[in-house]
Amino acid sequence: MMGWGISRFSALAAAVLALCSCNARKPASVTLVPTESFQTMDAWEANAKMWEFNRRANRFDDSWMPARDRILTEMIVEGGINRLRLELRSGAENPVDYWSQFRNGALSYSDFKKHAYEKINDNADPKVLNPKGFQFSELDFRVENFVLPSIRIAKGLGRPMRFSLSYVDSKWSDRQGKLSHATNPEEYAELIAAAYIHLKQKYGLTPDALEIVLEPDNTEEWVGRRIGSAIIAVSRRLEEQGVTPRIIAPSTTVARRAPRYMEEIASIPGAAEKVSVLAYHRYGIQPTEQAYSRIRESAAGIKAQTAMLEFARADANILFEDLTQANISSFQKHDIATPDLGRVATAPGNMLRVTEPGKADAEVELLPEATALASVFRVVDPGAVRIGSKSDQTWLNSVAFRNPDGRLVLAVKADLGPVMKLLDKVHRRLNTPMPEPRGGEWVTLRMGRAGHYHLQRSNGLAGRILRCEVIIATAGGGGRVLLRGGDVATLTEQPKASSTHYPACPRDAAGWE
Repeated sequence: MMGWGISRFSALAAAVLALCSCNARKPASVTLVPTESFQTMDAWEANAKMWEFNRRANRFDDSWMPARDRILTEMIVEGGINRLRLELRSGAENPVDYWSQFRNGALSYSDFKKHAYEKINDNADPKVLNPKGFQFSELDFRVENFVLPSIRIAKGLGRPMRFSLSYVDSKWSDRQGKLSHATNPEEYAELIAAAYIHLKQKYGLTPDALEIVLEPDNTEEWVGRRIGSAIIAVSRRLEEQGVTPRIIAPSTTVARRAPRYMEEIASIPGAAEKVSVLAYHRYGIQPTEQAYSRIRESAAGIKAQTAMLEFARADANILFEDLTQANISSFQKHDIATPDLGRVATAPGNMLRVTEPGKADAEVELLPEATALASVFRVVDPGAVRIGSKSDQTWLNSVAFRNPDGRLVLAVKADLGPVMKLLDKVHRRLNTPMPEPRGGEWVTLRMGRAGHYHLQRSNGLAGRILRCEVIIATAGGGGRVLLRGGDVATLTEQPKASSTHYPACPRDAAGWE
């Protein structure tokens, strides 16, 4: 009955959309402004996680393992991901290895979750490490199945791949243990230092950055002052080991809370100045212009970058807004992949979906809402600088970049019309299928110099990607693209020796269907 209802809704939506496609917008042009410079880009990130936590079956699930390398390759090539978040649970300080029991089937998911953040002190002296009091089996699992394979695959493709270490101390666990890392900064520093030593000695790895605590507003005790004390303690401890950590904080669940946490961090002398990246997530109340202004000012005061490092429902609208309003340098949707359970049942929050995951040749593709994000991730490299761009129409948003090798990128996004906005709201609430966008208007993308360019057009609602190439003969010329509601197009300058070629971009509207 539900399937019939959804099908009827989809058909009705398509009919309404067809009737409204006559509401034509004016043709537009977008011009790159290279004299304006903004933030330097750092990373397109994903959480090092598939669907090993099978909540429905209440067990460990490794059905993705045969297709692991295929999934990770798609994550890099099509998803454009170049950094992974490697999580370290606070319950790693515990004499019992609950992860191995969970992985071996001795513990259910719900039983493992009870102990995930249960902290038991290894001994009374944070300066003396008792190796038996720390369990790094889950960390090893994620390094061996996510970090190392991704680094290997990326290297073979000539792509960058890094990882950050992120401490997690969620309150959503039955048992928290008698130890508090939040109120004992030296104990916190001991755990992080032990993890750094473990990663270096066993794998020869050092994290690119340290995220002090993930979502402190979802913990029992991690207020801003305690984060500041932890920053001082862990920085000192790691520097004694020869590592100067690149600190990410405060990583609040709600974006508008980040500046207040930073004010509290700054109350600990020297702590705020050690923060390299002011990070936030976008759950709960969405940020206003005032919130964005406070985030920018807070980061500028300590000469830090900004980053939006988790929002399961993130799409191109969120990305463009964070790039231009918060001047973010890094961005994360959430996890890597999910099994394909059908359009309605497949959970949001992942970059990829996998059909028949138990096979090495499983079908792996971008989720529809990730296609537009990935179209930007793929062409904007770490170290790229966001530069200016301007549109002559209010329904068209744009961002532009200069890559480290000098190649230019222009990304444009067409706003949704009123009908599509309504359908999108229903889709986000009920996960209903979205109709294919129709119609469209011509947009001319002016790059300011002649050359060979690749154009990609994608739509986060429908999930389709069109790739073509255009030759811009003169500096005053441009590439044309037909944009429908919600479409995102990227025009990327290619090096003269480029060996990748697509068909020429269509000249008429029919060719863009």
